[in-house]
Amino acid sequence: MRNIYPCLVMSAAWSLTTILAEAQHAPSKQPTHRPALLRVGVGQSLNGTGDYKVLKAHLEYAPQLGRHWRLGSRLAYIGGNEPYEFGYGFTIPQSYRAVNLEQEIYWLPFGNNKTVEFSLGAGVTGSYAKLTSFSSAWVQDGEFGYSARYERGFQVGYIVSTGLDVALDQSRTWRLGGRLALQNDTRGNILPGAQLQLSRAL
Repeated sequence: MRNIYPCLVMSAAWSLTTILAEAQHAPSKQPTHRPALLRVGVGQSLNGTGDYKVLKAHLEYAPQLGRHWRLGSRLAYIGGNEPYEFGYGFTIPQSYRAVNLEQEIYWLPFGNNKTVEFSLGAGVTGSYAKLTSFSSAWVQDGEFGYSARYERGFQVGYIVSTGLDVALDQSRTWRLGGRLALQNDTRGNILPGAQLQLSRAL
């Protein structure tokens, strides 16, 4: 997961190569029109308080709206553990788990169903999350202690994103790409994230 950002840079370079190759070789057959994409994504995001990186995986249904728009309806899981290193050999367990429902609308300035698709998105998100952390910690008379902090509940917010993917076959049934996103919720934290995506046209 630590290499997600270099992977997205490589994806962008691959996209540029594909565009140049397509410009030199006109396609002999038009691909079948497919009105929707089913996407699976995996990558990283920050936890709900923005303190550490966690896994984010999602399943998305993205139907086409006209020539330059798509909807994106996603179910996402966000979770991970990151022990806090207090020092002196002491650690404090921390974990975060959340299930998100995310709805975006994408603008594709160069059009849908292209060999390379570039999108800008914005939308809303709602989640149910569970957080385990601490509010304070201390060492007194050689003994270590801390005040545990537990939170759970619903959060709502907004999300903005940019995405790029490339068709893997001439029929454009399969696509590989990535997305970068910024999310903000009722905690007031800006949470960046990045995921690789595999898409199938329906």
